[in-house]
Amino acid sequence: MAVVPATRSRISQMNWFWVLRWFLAPILGMGLLALWIAVVEAEYYPRFILPHPFDIFDRMQVLYERGILERHVMVTLKEALAGLAFSIVLALPLGYIVARSKWLSALLLPYLVAIRAIPVVAIAALIVIWLGTDIKSKIFVVTFITWFPLMEATVVGVQNVDSHLRDLMRAYQANPLQIFWKLELPAAMPNLMSGLKISATLAVVGAAVGELIGASQGLAYLIVFGRGTSDAPLVFGAVGILTVLSLAFYGVVAALEHFVLAWRRA
Repeated sequence: MAVVPATRSRISQMNWFWVLRWFLAPILGMGLLALWIAVVEAEYYPRFILPHPFDIFDRMQVLYERGILERHVMVTLKEALAGLAFSIVLALPLGYIVARSKWLSALLLPYLVAIRAIPVVAIAALIVIWLGTDIKSKIFVVTFITWFPLMEATVVGVQNVDSHLRDLMRAYQANPLQIFWKLELPAAMPNLMSGLKISATLAVVGAAVGELIGASQGLAYLIVFGRGTSDAPLVFGAVGILTVLSLAFYGVVAALEHFVLAWRRA
């Protein structure tokens, strides 16, 4: 009898969640946009400091019609995707090795954490000096900023696997590959997906940081150019597109997580 109220409570919580997500959240966004427009039209700030949203849209539309906006977006997108791909290739095997070997964990982890503690802006400046201002330096910055969350998630996920389950699979003559594929990977997948969501959003941040240090194209280059020419609509527009890209990266990984972890909801 106690199951029914609990079920109703969960259904009620889910209903409120969907109301907040699909009804109240858009209303809040429209309210903030209306407040922004009201502040601009009241002329509390000059438009070269706080531009009207329509001015931002018009500026982006002009760049799009000239083919400029698409080129800069694609540059930033390539940098973020390539850097994230290298990060995955680097972080997953390294995280697994560190998680499975206590000796390597004790030896490497302090240095890996120390490397991660280096300020991104500082290392980005050095990378640009070493590799130049072309796309290679931006990919390196993206990899540097995204590999640690993914590696840390891998270490935590693999270390949290129940050792008794490993012993059980060994008792059934399972080889290391079978243990990894059938036990460790599925058990660590929730942590991996969480780390990948963090790294995916940071990939766009890393591309922007690299472009801010030194670049001749990309969305962050538009920000630098707009700052130098006091073109506030250009700066706001580029920042907005960077935000949309980050949200898109997060959404793709979240959708992948929903698909990959479908077995947990079964």
